[in-house]
Amino acid sequence: MAAQTHSAVDSLLGILSRAITNEAKLLGAVHGDVQFIKDEMDSMNGFLLHLTKTDSEHDDQLRAWMKQVRDIAYIAEDCIEIYLRDMAPPDGDSGGLWASLRHLPVLLWTAPACHRLAAKIRELKVRVRDVGERRLRYGVTVPGTTDVKRTTKPPGQDNRNEEKMRDDFLRALEEEVTAMKMSLTSMSEASICQSFSKAIDLLPPDLPSEADATIRPILEKCSPGDVEFKCRTMFLRALFAYPPSTKQELENLKKKLEERADEPRELVMIFCYRKLSTQQKSCLQYLTAFHNEKVISRTSMVRRWVAEGLLGKEHERTPEEAGERCFSELLFRGFVRPVGTGDTGTVKSCVMDESVKDFILKIAKSENFVADSLPAHLDRQLQIRKIVQLPRPGKQQVDHWRNIRNLCGGGTSRLAQDGPGASDSTSASDVKDPMDMLLEFLKSLPEIYRLNVLDLGGCRGLKKRHLKSISKVISLKYLSLRDTDVSRLPARYIQALRLLETLDIRETNVEPSDMKHIFLPKLKHLLAGRRLKTSGGTGDTSTVMTSAEVSLSTVEMPRRIGGMTNMETLCHVQVSNNGTELEGVVKLQRLRKLGLVVHGNDNTTKYLGRVINGLAECLRSLSIWVTDGGALDISMQRVTSFSASSLILENLDIKGKTSLPSWLQELRKLANITLSDTQLKDEDQLRLGNLQGLRCLRIRRNSYSERVVNFMEGQFKALKILAIEGDTITRIVFAAGAAPNLEKIVWTFGRTEKQVPSSGLEPLGQAPISGIEYLENLRVVEITGDGFDQQQLLELDRAIAAHPNFRDIKYLRARDVIVAAE
Repeated sequence: MAAQTHSAVDSLLGILSRAITNEAKLLGAVHGDVQFIKDEMDSMNGFLLHLTKTDSEHDDQLRAWMKQVRDIAYIAEDCIEIYLRDMAPPDGDSGGLWASLRHLPVLLWTAPACHRLAAKIRELKVRVRDVGERRLRYGVTVPGTTDVKRTTKPPGQDNRNEEKMRDDFLRALEEEVTAMKMSLTSMSEASICQSFSKAIDLLPPDLPSEADATIRPILEKCSPGDVEFKCRTMFLRALFAYPPSTKQELENLKKKLEERADEPRELVMIFCYRKLSTQQKSCLQYLTAFHNEKVISRTSMVRRWVAEGLLGKEHERTPEEAGERCFSELLFRGFVRPVGTGDTGTVKSCVMDESVKDFILKIAKSENFVADSLPAHLDRQLQIRKIVQLPRPGKQQVDHWRNIRNLCGGGTSRLAQDGPGASDSTSASDVKDPMDMLLEFLKSLPEIYRLNVLDLGGCRGLKKRHLKSISKVISLKYLSLRDTDVSRLPARYIQALRLLETLDIRETNVEPSDMKHIFLPKLKHLLAGRRLKTSGGTGDTSTVMTSAEVSLSTVEMPRRIGGMTNMETLCHVQVSNNGTELEGVVKLQRLRKLGLVVHGNDNTTKYLGRVINGLAECLRSLSIWVTDGGALDISMQRVTSFSASSLILENLDIKGKTSLPSWLQELRKLANITLSDTQLKDEDQLRLGNLQGLRCLRIRRNSYSERVVNFMEGQFKALKILAIEGDTITRIVFAAGAAPNLEKIVWTFGRTEKQVPSSGLEPLGQAPISGIEYLENLRVVEITGDGFDQQQLLELDRAIAAHPNFRDIKYLRARDVIVAAE
């Protein structure tokens, strides 16, 4: 509970610091109240931080006090955020007489509300003082120093080899588990534990020298009969990730496993949970909000963590970077399991095993002082998703709906409750639409409640009146309309969400022009675009043709994009024919990921060059879709001050006719390149081969004009992953010394695509990959679809069987598999 409360207070302190800095925006008396609240919360935060570093159990008095601190932190954050929002100049005006005059009507209009908020802040000051005094009155004290845990630096601070060490450990663990599953029937529990020797040998040396004698007995008692070995592997992962486990800690776990032999999984999970950092515990508990989700998107989860204030800056990382790090830790330690992985090995989505779900639910409930009940913010997120995921009412669903009419109630909610004299017969017209139920639920929330996240992904029946009501939830920081049937996005509604940081409208039919007039000063992530399959042109100017089968429907660039200076992710938006909106994009000096849909003309060339040059020191990912069948020139010849060495670009994705410029070879950090419809030639491939840091190359439809791809000696030195999708390429030839670090080759075709020889120059039945014997580090070869004839596949089988490391290569030959677009 200390972890969750500490995160809430940490988030509030950030808001308070900003409020005090902007003293001019505070009414006279409010400034003193805010300063007092900050000083008190600073002291409480120090107390909470100490609690997160102790192993002692929290008694009821301490838990009750922490719940009071957390609740008041949430309320105070909302009050001050709204107060600052209403006092701030609109539409990004930075100051001056004209800005003041423009803002005067707004100040007059919001003055009564601001004074009411000022009164609430005065009340909060009194409540904060009372909470501080209550701790002393009831003797809530700091635990003794003997209970303080040993701490260590977060992984990755000083050790550059950490990634390799972790990979080696996980590989050894996976190999041992695979071997044990194959021999499970002939192995005893004792012999199973002995089989973990290789993984135990790779544990860090920070463990006490006597630990090995305790680790094996713990493994033996972990979970007898656990055919998946998840309990044991989670325990070993925790030891690897957080090695300073004392001999006494391990002895205590061993003793508990002996005393409570029927609860090994829970005891091990508690041990692993205590090895998490404060932020990691908070983020893990928040996964309760995903309890009913089949699959969890990594990026959506991280952005929700940030919106809820669970992450702050650490070690010069942004909250998003801290979130990615936190996800990696939870993944490594086995609390979440990957289900969707990209070509580069990046985990796109994950799931929680049922045992982990139950454990997190129990932990989250223990954080709440109300017995057997989730904290309010998690419970309400669960209720929102339950409503959103309900089917729309129909004649065949009446009985189903009758059973769930009190879904969110327990007698306390106003949602769809039967009135007096209600009969058993219910017609479809009497059943409420899920979105109407959601609006009633939102109205039933307390007057001041921090609803930061609203995920409507996948819902149907979203109308303009629903958006109007949602726009009144002024505390929203994260709004997902992804894969909904929303068709309009009225600016007057969306702009009311002045605190919004993430707006996700992917896979929707929002009118292209709707986004053009929206201005959101705090927006960090704008995600748009809907991929369509088509066989020809549509005549719709908002639909971008990229190949014979794939198109992208998206929204236009916001007119005042230059004023949204907090923007970090802008994907994918349409740029007009003249490209002038890109002048505003240059001003976004925090932008890390940019996806543009552009026209292949001189205007775009000029402005895009300025964007690449102007964002050289912050932009890490660039995606360009070229429309109209035109060719785009990104040689940067028109940018006189351009210096490629200053670019920190790591990912480049190009769809459409574009030649690869020579300056790409100077990018030392460029690690991932994806090409589609580029129709590159041999000279372009030579430039790719000279990239020093290129680790993953994806060659998609019509991206290469030649039928044979030749990897020459000394090229592609850092390449680890090569992915080819449905193309006219018939062969890949590796020369000796080419791509020496290549680990994975993926070749994918659709159901109807067949390779054909090139003008009779390539004989039928020739192995599609030549020189495979030179790839000493090759580990995976995947062939998906019907691209090759049987003789070609037999030749490939022989080539792989003759490889020196044949036993270490995972060779997959799947047929008729449709690979979903990322």
